[in-house]
Amino acid sequence: MNYMYFFYRLRDFLLDFLFPKSRQVLELEALSVETILKTLPPAAPLSDENLIALFDYSHPWVKEIIWEIKYGGNRILADKLGGILYDTIMAELNEQNVLAKWRSALLVPMPVSDRRRFERGWNQAELLAAAVAGFDRGGLLKYLPRQLAKTRHTESQTRTASRSERMHNLAGSMRVINPLSVEGKFVVLLDDVTTTGSTFAEARRALREAGAKKVLCVAVAH
Repeated sequence: MNYMYFFYRLRDFLLDFLFPKSRQVLELEALSVETILKTLPPAAPLSDENLIALFDYSHPWVKEIIWEIKYGGNRILADKLGGILYDTIMAELNEQNVLAKWRSALLVPMPVSDRRRFERGWNQAELLAAAVAGFDRGGLLKYLPRQLAKTRHTESQTRTASRSERMHNLAGSMRVINPLSVEGKFVVLLDDVTTTGSTFAEARRALREAGAKKVLCVAVAH
């Protein structure tokens, strides 16, 4: 029995009972995966071939879903996106012939600082990555949480004006706890939103310095 799963479901049930969800959130949770795929506009193509984003963040539904996962810890919505992310990741791995070379890939969530985790109670990238891992019946994605760590708290990227300022804000803020866990591996790095790509760039730097062979960055929205 998965006791942690049971604990989280019980916690979510109690929270829903004590603090009923708004009609808007309930409507989002009721969306089928098919409706999400048909309705939400895809993100514009990115110049970095190793950076993929699924949806256009400017769309109201995309923003609302992201915010509900990020600030509400909504596992129902994270699970819906998890299936879509899993299909996208596997399609990309097959296109790049990754599984033939490495046989599996590491699934690494974007880290948050201890302060941010304390404030929210969760890391939204971990919620998404855990949902993705739940769809991986063949063990092709090895979920590796909390190995890539945010060692220094940084201000929200939305408060910085330019990409260079964001890069300076993030520089040296991440590291891999055990480099052997990623050495020579293909890493799929997952986050909820990317804007300039600065956060992904810092995380990729830390992973590559620890010995990761290649890093594919995947975001829900851009």
